[in-house]
Amino acid sequence: MAKSILPFRFRVLHYASTKDEFTYHDILKDLESEYAGEGQFTEKKMTLHTDSLMAVGMIEAVKTELEGDHLLITYKITDYGRDRLKYLPAEWK
Repeated sequence: MAKSILPFRFRVLHYASTKDEFTYHDILKDLESEYAGEGQFTEKKMTLHTDSLMAVGMIEAVKTELEGDHLLITYKITDYGRDRLKYLPAEWK
């Protein structure tokens, strides 16, 4: 049985649970085959998703650096974020 498609923000949280650390570049590269056709799958929207997940404590910044004239943040999932994974459908656990 194929996995259902998750709402994108939940997929980002699930993705975070599979990585030690990640940036929005990693998400865009690794999830392209699943979400490339969606309007929210852009660099600008990706930063909104990661900012939102960070604001509610599901992910946290572990490193920040300047990439050209943009700030690149490296994230990791928090214990609170890992606990929220229990709400995902069974096939995503």
